Amino acid sequence: MDLETAETAADPDELRDRLPPAPGEWTRTADTTGTVEYRLPSDESPCTAAKLTVRPELFTERAVRLDKTVDCSSVGTDRFDTVEDVVAVVERELAHVLRGLDDAPEGEAAAPADS
Repeated sequence: MDLETAETAADPDELRDRLPPAPGEWTRTADTTGTVEYRLPSDESPCTAAKLTVRPELFTERAVRLDKTVDCSSVGTDRFDTVEDVVAVVERELAHVLRGLDDAPEGEAAAPADS
């Protein structure tokens, strides 16, 4: 299946354009399929400390898929009916992790995400 031309519930261009920029230490990448990745680097692991991957959902009736990763492990996948719903969750997740980093005592790493 050619992902660039596959019919998806969420328009890849709209999804890519509506998702927020990367705040703080997060980085954001996007490709032509509508996949957007947010990565938080780790000084302690070859993996990212945290990663959110948002993409159009190709295999269910839902519009968008959100995969969450902490260190090298998947911590869950959520699916959403609308782009608006996933944008709100992504904004909340990104801010939640940054708040956890800001609240961590000097020299102590906060857990990247707990959801």
